[in-house]
Amino acid sequence: MRSRLINSMFSEILKKEREAKRYSLEELNKQTGVPVKFISALEKADFSSLPAPVYIRGYLKKLSKTLDLNYEELWELSLKEYEELKAPAVDTLPQNRFEHPLKLRHVFLKIAKFLPIILVAGATIGFLFLQVHSLVGSPYLKLEKPPFDLNTEDSSMVVEGYGRANSYIQINGKEVYLGKDGKFSEEIYLNQGLNEIKVEAESRLGKTATIIRRIIKE
Repeated sequence: MRSRLINSMFSEILKKEREAKRYSLEELNKQTGVPVKFISALEKADFSSLPAPVYIRGYLKKLSKTLDLNYEELWELSLKEYEELKAPAVDTLPQNRFEHPLKLRHVFLKIAKFLPIILVAGATIGFLFLQVHSLVGSPYLKLEKPPFDLNTEDSSMVVEGYGRANSYIQINGKEVYLGKDGKFSEEIYLNQGLNEIKVEAESRLGKTATIIRRIIKE
């Protein structure tokens, strides 16, 4: 019997050996002093009805001696069976292994579904913002010629720059033509000495932007 323990379940071994030797639970209790309820629990591997492991070990030692079993092997088998019974009956990993990626994929699909609407809404908001800014904010004005204050011997000078199509451009109080591309160009005649060139842009709401160049004709 001792050679067959390793490939058997300790609870089955106890019951088979007790029955083979024609012991009832009560008779085995008288021989070993192990309470009947604990002998029955051991034969059923009902660890929830058994006391602490230190007591189980003592009971198995007494039962092994009476039933002529290998105590050490029986004890190892009981520990193995106890660990197997403690393990969860169902592996929950397969059902939640992909839970997180699936949630991310679900969120991504939702975003992708509404992405065209989001892009159109963003473009519309951006366009409206630029339109409102062009009306409410200061008008756009960029002066390319002359690029800075300077001295010259020329009798005239071309003033060029850019504004926004919905604004009015004046050079020294005179309104100038603003092309569709926002470009303006005007020739200014210079007086001897200091000449001040004042370029103004005015929006439809009355907001203004001003650039001044000081030109000295020598």
